[in-house]
Amino acid sequence: MEAIPASAFTKWIASTSKAYKGVYHFGESETESDFALVVSGGIITAQIRSSEWATKPEKWQKIYQSLTNVRIVGNKFYSKETEGDSALFTSDGKKTYGLRIGKPYSGSMTKGQFEVGAKTGLLSTYYEGTYPQASYRVLKPTDLSKYTKEQLALMRNEVFARYGYAFSHNEQMRRYFTKKEWYQVEKVSLDLVLTPIEKNLLTIQAAEAQAGLAK
Repeated sequence: MEAIPASAFTKWIASTSKAYKGVYHFGESETESDFALVVSGGIITAQIRSSEWATKPEKWQKIYQSLTNVRIVGNKFYSKETEGDSALFTSDGKKTYGLRIGKPYSGSMTKGQFEVGAKTGLLSTYYEGTYPQASYRVLKPTDLSKYTKEQLALMRNEVFARYGYAFSHNEQMRRYFTKKEWYQVEKVSLDLVLTPIEKNLLTIQAAEAQAGLAK
Protein backbone atom coordinates (compact mmCIF):
# COMPACT_ATOMS: atom_id res chain seq x y z
CA MET A 1 0.00 0.00 0.00
CA GLU A 2 1.11 3.56 -0.68
CA ALA A 3 2.52 5.51 2.27
CA ILE A 4 1.18 9.06 2.58
CA PRO A 5 2.93 11.56 4.89
CA ALA A 6 0.96 13.24 7.69
CA SER A 7 1.57 16.62 6.07
CA ALA A 8 -0.66 15.61 3.17
CA PHE A 9 -3.75 15.51 5.40
CA THR A 10 -6.19 18.18 6.50
CA LYS A 11 -9.51 17.80 8.35
CA TRP A 12 -12.62 17.28 6.27
CA ILE A 13 -15.41 18.97 8.20
CA ALA A 14 -18.83 18.95 6.55
CA SER A 15 -21.94 20.87 7.60
CA THR A 16 -23.97 17.65 7.84
CA SER A 17 -23.07 14.02 8.46
CA LYS A 18 -24.84 13.07 5.20
CA ALA A 19 -21.86 14.49 3.30
CA TYR A 20 -19.72 11.62 4.61
CA LYS A 21 -21.96 8.84 3.29
CA GLY A 22 -20.59 6.80 0.41
CA VAL A 23 -18.08 4.05 -0.35
CA TYR A 24 -14.43 4.26 0.66
CA HIS A 25 -11.85 2.00 -0.95
CA PHE A 26 -8.97 0.64 1.12
CA GLY A 27 -5.87 -1.27 0.02
CA GLU A 28 -5.08 -3.13 -3.16
CA SER A 29 -5.31 -6.69 -4.51
CA GLU A 30 -5.67 -9.31 -1.74
CA THR A 31 -5.84 -6.66 1.00
CA GLU A 32 -8.43 -4.41 -0.64
CA SER A 33 -11.82 -3.74 0.85
CA ASP A 34 -14.75 -1.36 0.53
CA PHE A 35 -16.20 0.54 3.47
CA ALA A 36 -19.86 1.56 2.98
CA LEU A 37 -21.04 4.39 5.22
CA VAL A 38 -24.79 5.03 5.19
CA VAL A 39 -26.64 8.00 6.68
CA SER A 40 -30.41 7.94 6.22
CA GLY A 41 -33.46 8.83 8.29
CA GLY A 42 -31.46 9.40 11.44
CA ILE A 43 -29.76 5.99 11.17
CA ILE A 44 -26.03 5.56 10.54
CA THR A 45 -24.65 2.20 9.41
CA ALA A 46 -21.22 1.03 8.30
CA GLN A 47 -20.22 -2.16 6.54
CA ILE A 48 -16.91 -3.58 5.35
CA ARG A 49 -16.79 -5.81 2.27
CA SER A 50 -13.63 -7.75 1.54
CA SER A 51 -12.91 -11.10 -0.13
CA GLU A 52 -10.97 -14.28 0.45
CA TRP A 53 -10.07 -17.26 -1.71
CA ALA A 54 -12.22 -20.30 -1.01
CA THR A 55 -11.05 -23.76 -2.02
CA LYS A 56 -14.31 -25.74 -2.04
CA PRO A 57 -15.28 -24.68 -4.63
CA GLU A 58 -12.37 -22.53 -5.77
CA LYS A 59 -13.58 -18.94 -6.05
CA TRP A 60 -13.28 -15.49 -4.55
CA GLN A 61 -15.79 -15.29 -1.73
CA LYS A 62 -17.21 -11.99 -0.52
CA ILE A 63 -16.88 -11.35 3.21
CA TYR A 64 -19.15 -8.84 4.92
CA GLN A 65 -18.86 -7.28 8.35
CA SER A 66 -21.53 -4.89 9.58
CA LEU A 67 -20.21 -2.64 12.32
CA THR A 68 -22.13 -2.00 15.54
CA ASN A 69 -22.82 1.10 17.64
CA VAL A 70 -21.99 3.32 14.66
CA ARG A 71 -22.05 7.09 15.13
CA ILE A 72 -20.56 10.26 13.68
CA VAL A 73 -19.55 13.17 15.89
CA GLY A 74 -18.23 16.15 13.93
CA ASN A 75 -15.80 14.61 11.46
CA LYS A 76 -15.10 11.65 13.77
CA PHE A 77 -16.38 8.15 13.04
CA TYR A 78 -16.95 5.65 15.85
CA SER A 79 -18.06 2.03 16.14
CA LYS A 80 -17.47 -0.85 18.51
CA GLU A 81 -15.03 -2.47 16.08
CA THR A 82 -13.05 0.48 14.69
CA GLU A 83 -12.93 4.27 14.56
CA GLY A 84 -11.36 7.13 12.64
CA ASP A 85 -11.99 10.51 11.08
CA SER A 86 -12.84 12.12 7.75
CA ALA A 87 -9.94 13.88 6.05
CA LEU A 88 -8.74 15.47 2.84
CA PHE A 89 -5.41 14.22 1.55
CA THR A 90 -3.18 14.85 -1.43
CA SER A 91 -1.77 11.94 -3.41
CA ASP A 92 -0.01 12.28 -6.79
CA GLY A 93 -1.03 15.94 -6.81
CA LYS A 94 -4.73 15.12 -6.49
CA LYS A 95 -6.85 16.13 -3.51
CA THR A 96 -9.10 13.33 -2.34
CA TYR A 97 -11.87 12.95 0.24
CA GLY A 98 -11.19 10.02 2.51
CA LEU A 99 -11.72 8.11 5.73
CA ARG A 100 -8.73 7.68 8.01
CA ILE A 101 -8.97 4.63 10.29
CA GLY A 102 -6.96 4.68 13.50
CA LYS A 103 -7.88 1.11 14.42
CA PRO A 104 -7.08 -0.77 11.19
CA TYR A 105 -9.12 -3.84 10.29
CA SER A 106 -7.34 -5.09 7.15
CA GLY A 107 -3.67 -4.85 8.03
CA SER A 108 -1.17 -4.25 10.79
CA MET A 109 -0.15 -0.66 11.41
CA THR A 110 2.61 0.57 13.67
CA LYS A 111 1.87 3.06 16.44
CA GLY A 112 0.96 6.48 15.04
CA GLN A 113 -0.04 5.18 11.60
CA PHE A 114 -3.48 5.25 10.02
CA GLU A 115 -5.10 3.28 7.22
CA VAL A 116 -6.71 5.56 4.64
CA GLY A 117 -9.54 4.85 2.24
CA ALA A 118 -10.45 7.16 -0.65
CA LYS A 119 -14.10 8.02 -1.24
CA THR A 120 -14.54 6.47 -4.64
CA GLY A 121 -18.01 5.06 -5.13
CA LEU A 122 -21.75 5.43 -4.70
CA LEU A 123 -23.90 3.36 -2.38
CA SER A 124 -26.18 2.59 -5.34
CA THR A 125 -23.34 0.63 -6.99
CA TYR A 126 -21.96 -0.96 -3.80
CA TYR A 127 -25.33 -2.60 -3.11
CA GLU A 128 -25.89 -4.78 -6.17
CA GLY A 129 -29.20 -5.50 -7.80
CA THR A 130 -32.25 -3.73 -9.18
CA TYR A 131 -33.39 -2.19 -5.89
CA PRO A 132 -30.25 -1.15 -4.01
CA GLN A 133 -32.12 1.62 -2.17
CA ALA A 134 -33.59 -0.98 0.20
CA SER A 135 -30.10 -1.31 1.72
CA TYR A 136 -29.10 2.33 2.02
CA ARG A 137 -32.30 4.33 2.48
CA VAL A 138 -34.93 4.35 5.20
CA LEU A 139 -37.92 3.84 2.92
CA LYS A 140 -41.31 5.41 3.52
CA PRO A 141 -44.69 4.18 2.22
CA THR A 142 -44.72 7.02 -0.32
CA ASP A 143 -41.37 5.77 -1.69
CA LEU A 144 -42.91 2.36 -2.37
CA SER A 145 -46.35 3.26 -3.70
CA LYS A 146 -45.22 3.12 -7.35
CA TYR A 147 -44.15 -0.54 -7.18
CA THR A 148 -46.26 -3.64 -7.77
CA LYS A 149 -46.58 -6.42 -5.21
CA GLU A 150 -44.20 -8.57 -7.27
CA GLN A 151 -41.60 -5.82 -7.47
CA LEU A 152 -41.79 -5.22 -3.74
CA ALA A 153 -41.29 -8.93 -3.07
CA LEU A 154 -38.14 -8.85 -5.24
CA MET A 155 -36.92 -5.70 -3.48
CA ARG A 156 -37.29 -7.33 -0.06
CA ASN A 157 -35.69 -10.63 -1.03
CA GLU A 158 -32.91 -8.90 -2.94
CA VAL A 159 -31.59 -7.65 0.42
CA PHE A 160 -30.98 -11.29 1.40
CA ALA A 161 -29.68 -12.26 -2.05
CA ARG A 162 -26.90 -9.67 -1.86
CA TYR A 163 -25.33 -11.72 0.91
CA GLY A 164 -25.74 -15.06 -0.81
CA TYR A 165 -28.91 -16.37 0.83
CA ALA A 166 -29.74 -19.74 -0.74
CA PHE A 167 -33.58 -19.49 -0.92
CA SER A 168 -33.76 -23.24 -0.43
CA HIS A 169 -37.47 -22.98 0.49
CA ASN A 170 -38.45 -20.43 -2.15
CA GLU A 171 -37.98 -21.87 -5.63
CA GLN A 172 -39.32 -18.80 -7.39
CA MET A 173 -36.76 -16.49 -5.79
CA ARG A 174 -33.97 -19.03 -6.17
CA ARG A 175 -34.57 -19.25 -9.95
CA TYR A 176 -34.82 -15.48 -10.29
CA PHE A 177 -31.58 -14.64 -8.47
CA THR A 178 -29.59 -17.51 -9.96
CA LYS A 179 -29.84 -15.68 -13.28
CA LYS A 180 -28.16 -12.59 -11.81
CA GLU A 181 -24.42 -12.32 -12.48
CA TRP A 182 -23.71 -10.81 -9.05
CA TYR A 183 -25.52 -13.52 -7.08
CA GLN A 184 -23.45 -16.23 -5.39
CA VAL A 185 -24.78 -18.64 -2.80
CA GLU A 186 -22.77 -18.28 0.41
CA LYS A 187 -23.00 -19.78 3.87
CA VAL A 188 -23.63 -16.64 5.86
CA SER A 189 -25.51 -15.66 9.02
CA LEU A 190 -27.87 -12.90 7.95
CA ASP A 191 -28.23 -11.69 11.54
CA LEU A 192 -24.54 -10.79 11.52
CA VAL A 193 -24.30 -9.07 8.12
CA LEU A 194 -27.62 -7.23 7.78
CA THR A 195 -27.41 -3.56 8.74
CA PRO A 196 -30.07 -1.89 10.92
CA ILE A 197 -31.66 -0.38 7.80
CA GLU A 198 -31.77 -3.77 6.06
CA LYS A 199 -33.28 -5.48 9.10
CA ASN A 200 -36.22 -3.09 9.07
CA LEU A 201 -38.19 -4.53 6.16
CA LEU A 202 -41.63 -4.06 7.73
CA THR A 203 -42.36 -1.01 5.55
CA ILE A 204 -41.76 -3.07 2.39
CA GLN A 205 -43.86 -5.96 3.74
CA ALA A 206 -46.72 -3.58 4.53
CA ALA A 207 -46.48 -2.09 1.03
CA GLU A 208 -46.61 -5.61 -0.45
CA ALA A 209 -49.81 -6.33 1.45
CA GLN A 210 -51.34 -3.01 0.37
CA ALA A 211 -50.42 -3.62 -3.27
CA GLY A 212 -52.05 -7.04 -3.07
CA LEU A 213 -55.30 -5.55 -1.74
CA ALA A 214 -55.31 -2.97 -4.53
CA LYS A 215 -55.56 -5.66 -7.21
